[in-house]
Parts: sequence; C-alpha cells; structure tokens
Amino acid sequence: MGDDGIEQREREMIGGLVRGRVEAVFRWGVIVDLGMSRPGLIDALYVENDDRYEAGDVVEAHLECFDEMKQEFILRPPSQTSIGDRLQAKGFDLD
Repeated sequence: MGDDGIEQREREMIGGLVRGRVEAVFRWGVIVDLGMSRPGLIDALYVENDDRYEAGDVVEAHLECFDEMKQEFILRPPSQTSIGDRLQAKGFDLD
C-alpha cells in the first residue's frame, strides 16, 4: 500500500474505465462499490436530471483520481467531460 493509502494496482487503474455497483444515492452524489480498498463517488456535478441511479445498479465510469482527504475514488460517467476540461473550454486557466 502506498503513502496515499491505496494499492499499486488501484493506482494503475486511475484514468481507466471501471465497473462497480451503486451502494447509495444522495443529493451530493452516488457512492459506488468498486471492489477496491475504498468506495467511488460520482459527484452530483456529473449527474444529469434524467440520470436514474438506484442502489444495486451496475455502472461504468472513468476512474479520475483518488481524493486523499475524503479517502474515496472520484468517478466520472463515460458520457461526461471532466470538470477541468469544461472549465478550460470556458476560458479558465487551470495551470
């Protein structure tokens, strides 16, 4: 296990597509069991009005990163553009 609390194989999965089962749905996001050392979160920013996540659903998502403070993996649905890319497209300099 690395300094950030996740395993090397999990670290290598960051940036890729993963599958998991929805554990809970809240106004602030969707908690996903990835079968890894920590859960995943699809932030409400990535949830569209017509998305219907329910506990038990199997979902695919991009594994964006690991949030050390929250101790969870940050997920993005495959159909969504990352928040950073959205901001840059609107002219924000993120460097």
